[in-house]
Amino acid sequence: MQDSAQTASVMDHMSRDAAIAFHGKTIDMLTAAPVAEALGRLRPGSDAPATSLPLMPADMTHPLVSELAALPTWATEHWLLTPDDNVKPCDAEEFAEAAPERRFSRSGCLRDIPRSALGIRAFVSALKSTDVADAFSEAFGERVSFRSADIAKYEAGHYLRRHSDTFDDRRFGLVFFLSPGWAAGDGGELVVEAPSGAALATQPEQGRVALLRINPGYHHSVCGIRSQSWVRYSIAVHFGTAK
Repeated sequence: MQDSAQTASVMDHMSRDAAIAFHGKTIDMLTAAPVAEALGRLRPGSDAPATSLPLMPADMTHPLVSELAALPTWATEHWLLTPDDNVKPCDAEEFAEAAPERRFSRSGCLRDIPRSALGIRAFVSALKSTDVADAFSEAFGERVSFRSADIAKYEAGHYLRRHSDTFDDRRFGLVFFLSPGWAAGDGGELVVEAPSGAALATQPEQGRVALLRINPGYHHSVCGIRSQSWVRYSIAVHFGTAK
C-alpha cells in the first residue's frame, strides 16, 4: 500500500475536471461492446451463472484504489445467520462467540463516501446514469435500473458465505476488482452457482469485472482471504427490474 503522503497526493490530483472526465470515461467503458456481449450471456433463458472479462485499465483502477486506501470511514462489519435463515449485524465479540456455522460474513464496508473522494463518487455516479441503464437494458433484453453499490475491503480472514440476493427485484450484478498484485493462493475469488450445478469462480485480478445472475436458485460467495498482506478492494453494483 502507498504511504499517506503518496495517497494524499493522488487524491489531491483528482480535480473536479478530472472527476468529470473520469465519469465520462466510465460511461464509455460500460456502454461499449465487450460489456454488452458479456451481459448478453446472462439474458433470461440462459443457464450461465456468471461471466467475466478484463475491463478496467490501470489508469482507472489506480486512482480508485488510492482513494479507497486513504479513506478513514471504513468499518469492519460482522454478520450472523439467524435461525430463520436471515442475517443480522453483530459486534466482533458476538461474532467470535457464535458457532462457526452461524458466522455469515466479515469484511470492511464503506457506507459513507466523503465528498473529497471524487474518483469514487464519479465512478458510482456513472453506474447510476441513464446511459448505462439503457445500454444494460438493451444487452440484457429486459428493462433494468440501478439498485445499489456496495464498496468492500477484504483483508486476511475476511469472507462472505454462500447466499442469494434476490430481494428488491434484482436481476444481475457486477463486481469490479480494483486491487493490484493478486496471486493464486491469496483468496478472495467470487464463486457463482446456477441451479443446474454449473459454477464459475472469478479470480479477483486488477481490472477484471464479474457479471453474475441474480435469480432464485442462483447463489454466490466470496472465498476467504488467505494472504496476510494483499487487500481486495471491490465495488459491487446491482441492477433490477426497471422501476
